[in-house]
Parts: sequence; C-alpha cells; structure tokens
Amino acid sequence: MRLGCEWRVGGLDLEGQGYCGIRTKECTIVFVYCRRGLSLVEILVVIAILAILLSLLLPAIQSARESARRVDCGNRLRQMSLGLLQYHNAKQVFPPAIDSQSRLMWSGYLLPYIEQGNLYGKIDRNLAWNQGTNAQVCATFLKIFRCPSSTAPDTMTAQGIENRVPCDYLVCASGTDTRESGPGVLAGRPDSDGVYYIDSRTRIAAIRDGTSNTVAMGDSFFQFEELDLDHTGFPQFLDRWCVGTLEGTGNEVSEAMGSTGVALNSHLLEVFIDERELAFGSQHPGGAQMALVDGAVRFYSADMDRVVWGALGTRGSGEIPSE
Repeated sequence: MRLGCEWRVGGLDLEGQGYCGIRTKECTIVFVYCRRGLSLVEILVVIAILAILLSLLLPAIQSARESARRVDCGNRLRQMSLGLLQYHNAKQVFPPAIDSQSRLMWSGYLLPYIEQGNLYGKIDRNLAWNQGTNAQVCATFLKIFRCPSSTAPDTMTAQGIENRVPCDYLVCASGTDTRESGPGVLAGRPDSDGVYYIDSRTRIAAIRDGTSNTVAMGDSFFQFEELDLDHTGFPQFLDRWCVGTLEGTGNEVSEAMGSTGVALNSHLLEVFIDERELAFGSQHPGGAQMALVDGAVRFYSADMDRVVWGALGTRGSGEIPSE
C-alpha cells in the first residue's frame, strides 16, 4: 500500500444490509450503511399513520369552513336587519311580509336599503311576477338572500317564473301559529302576533316586548320537492322565494314568513307539513341564526326551551325571553 492512496470497499454485513467504506492514507475504514429501501410492512405502517392523521385533520378543516360560513351568514342577516331598520326610519313602519295586492315580498321592499335601488326600480306592480321586468328581477341572484351553507339551487323554474331565485331567510309572523292551511287560526293573518305578516305595517312602538327580545327574521331550509299534503289536500314544498311571487298568501305564506310557534329545525322532524313549512332552520349544525328587531344576530340551539323560543316570535305578549 502506498502512502496517500485511497480506495472504496463495500459488501453485505451479517444482516444482509449493504455498506460502503473509504480507506484513507491512515488506513482507517469508515463504514456508512446504505439501506436498499422500505419493506412492504414499513410502507403499510406509513400509509396507516397518514390515514389516521387525515381522519383527524379533515373534521377540523370542515368545522373551520362551517364556522366561516356561519359568520358570513350572520353578516348577511345583520345587513338585512339593518336595512329593515332603515326602511322603518324612512317610512315609520316595517314593510309587510307580503303585500296582498302586488305580492311584493319583504325582500323586495328591502332592495333600496341594501344598495339595490336600480333593481327595485325595475319592479312594475301592474305586472304579474312572471312577466316583463318583474320576471327579470325574480331571476336576479343576490348573495345576501342566500345562506353560505345552503344546498338550494341558484335558480330554478317554479310557479311559472323562469330561472327563479330561492331565498334562505324568512321574516317572523308569529310566536304561536303552527299551520297555514285548513280552518281556524292561520299564520300570516292580519292580526298575527309577530312583526311581519300579510299587509303588516308594524311600528317599533308596537313591539312592547322590546326590539332586543323579538325576532325579526332568520334562517330557513329550502327543499323543492313534494313532501306531503296540507290540510286542504294540496301538495306542499319547503319553498321560499325572493322579491315577489304569484302566490304567497293563504296556504303559501311560508314562501316569505315563518313562526317560532313551531320547533326550530322542524324540517328534520316527523311533524305535519305545515310545521315544517313555517319552521326556521338551517344547514348549520345544531340550530339556526336569527336576527332580532334591533339588528343583533344570535345563534339559537334546536334544543332550546319551546316556551322561550315561542316568546321570541311575539311582539307584545309581555314575555321577556331568558337566554
């Protein structure tokens, strides 16, 4: 061996693993073991660990996304409720849930107060809602009327109105009514105990329970498929619409208004179709968001006390709902 020379050596150790080495001028051998690759068992272990990590991570991601959607929904409710207060400041009354003559809904009255004055100017109260510019207004998608967690289609043809836009929010007509069809007391009637109903012109002074204790509007669930027959034998859907309608009265008031007289999220319960139609509810887990008359937005649990829930929907029954 000459001084200063070096060469590389290699081979297999007793366990069958490869190694390589370098012999230097000092004749020192440095071994560096080099694994040939992962075995099948090791690969399966790594895959299993990754699957466990993903299973833990995905629910957290979904929860974060839903939290963001709920915040966005609350902002839209707040914007609408503040618009309704601006309407009251201008007119000294809140708009009706629906006008029995023109069939203009609360969301149509709201348009000038949510920066949609140009769209409101296209409404012709002498035309039906499936004609002319009225049909165009009904086909205009406005993000503010859509809950970010909604599964409703952007547009659909219904009741003779093409490309009609569903709505995900209802105003509150009552804290006691439970049906909109058949004989007797029905939701939306002129003497309803809520703030918004057919041809209503409610003043803040009439809300004796207090604007911070009374629901103005909230989430609703849209499902356009025949679910059941109402008390008059007509097939019913969970349909809510924007701006105007060809119906909206009688057994169709739930197109624009709901009631806290029925359980929150009744669309998930085995109850009569009228209750499901009038119910507030949402795709948010565990409950729904509601805007109070004073503009505050709160999330209410589907498990909350029914008496307290009902009291939130009345404007002057003397209850002060507890949290």
